[in-house]
Amino acid sequence: MQAQNLYSRHQLLDRALTSAADIGDDMILKRTLYGTLRPDEISIEQADEMVAASQRRFDRIKDLVEQVKPLIEQGIYARNELTPILEELDYRRRTLTLAESRARFLREIADMAKAEQALEANREEEGPKPVQERYDGNGLFTPSLMRDVVLSYEKQFAKALPISANGETAIHKAMGYDHRGRIDVGLSPDTPEGIWLRQYLESKKIPYYAFRTAIPGRATAAHIHIGPPSNRLRAAD
Repeated sequence: MQAQNLYSRHQLLDRALTSAADIGDDMILKRTLYGTLRPDEISIEQADEMVAASQRRFDRIKDLVEQVKPLIEQGIYARNELTPILEELDYRRRTLTLAESRARFLREIADMAKAEQALEANREEEGPKPVQERYDGNGLFTPSLMRDVVLSYEKQFAKALPISANGETAIHKAMGYDHRGRIDVGLSPDTPEGIWLRQYLESKKIPYYAFRTAIPGRATAAHIHIGPPSNRLRAAD
């Protein structure tokens, strides 16, 4: 009887793990969260798909736990027979948390790109911008300058420069902007790190845009864009 119960419990878990729907969701995660696409190659739509797939995989095992609990209370299963299912549930919970964190990061990149779009639309307006600053410098930002910025920041603060977008990303491209040769740094311009970075850039005459705002209803868009403004992509690109 115990062997039969053990077989049935394994059969329930195996059925969930090998269902077509679960395998399909796992393939989505292997492509987006764990696999062949780098974070900067993932679009917002793919990020949403990644979170949805993670949520579905978590919910399947959560439902399985709810199915098995009454059987344990009835004495059909021993309590320790639930352990592998709970372990799978915990693994999927951690995967869901990771997917949600990655999606938030990608939305912040999108928010930054939208803030830069708004700046582009208002570039010819006169007067100071209360939520943004622009420094033109000499208009140049080369790979060697980028390396100097990164190394100088690391030397100053003993930590990595929090680069959120390095060059072209799927999000910038989808929004019609060429972000090649530019970087976005996830620092508020008025923090000690942000102030130091802006002063460093000005000392080297490196152009930048500093954004102090958040886009209402979305994640923070406060950041520092290093390099000249992003150009609009041509249709051929």
